[in-house]
Amino acid sequence: MISVIVPIRDEEPLVAERFRRFVVLGECELLIADAGGNPETARAFESIGAQVVSSEGTRGARLDRAARRAGGDVLFFLHADSRPPDGALGLIREALAGGAMAGAFSLAYEDPAPALDWIAWWANVRSRLFKLPFGDQGLFCRRETYERSGGFRDLPVCDDVNMVRRWKRLGRRAVLREKTLTSARRYRAGAFSRVLRNWRVLAGYYAGVSPARLERWYNR
Repeated sequence: MISVIVPIRDEEPLVAERFRRFVVLGECELLIADAGGNPETARAFESIGAQVVSSEGTRGARLDRAARRAGGDVLFFLHADSRPPDGALGLIREALAGGAMAGAFSLAYEDPAPALDWIAWWANVRSRLFKLPFGDQGLFCRRETYERSGGFRDLPVCDDVNMVRRWKRLGRRAVLREKTLTSARRYRAGAFSRVLRNWRVLAGYYAGVSPARLERWYNR
């Protein structure tokens, strides 16, 4: 079984309907790592059969808590504003059956524009060359891989990068050509400034800047 795990904070209730397809008895389950921002959204997810795991703390801590609660032998982490490709679960099973121990989809953005196309292109190059996909692409792994790597750490940002880097020593990772379609809302105030901010946060992470300061940089 595949456990689909989605972090939410302030999303609107309507977002739940997008994930209904991931509630299939015996095939996949849906777990929501809820930060408690909107009780109506949590109830909307419960109404479609999702298991809502509500807790405070960082996104990394909430995702880990939901992952530990999951019953699947495969874990698929997906952002609330992302839509994986059609047949995503089958593609994940095929990749893992082919010998991968973890992986991700490629990235595309809603409302494409030249700047967003370039950002997605670079994300896909980074993912294939350096095997460093980010959470907005949709990350998947065997449960064994998650546990051996230590899973998500208690981090407010770069929690995805932190985990994916630890996957490197555990075996082959697949970056699938099929694309997750992700909202461009983070870039609407200015794609170039957002990219610079993301690069600053990533450089700070590698340089050992504290998680609290990285969160401030990211949200500034």
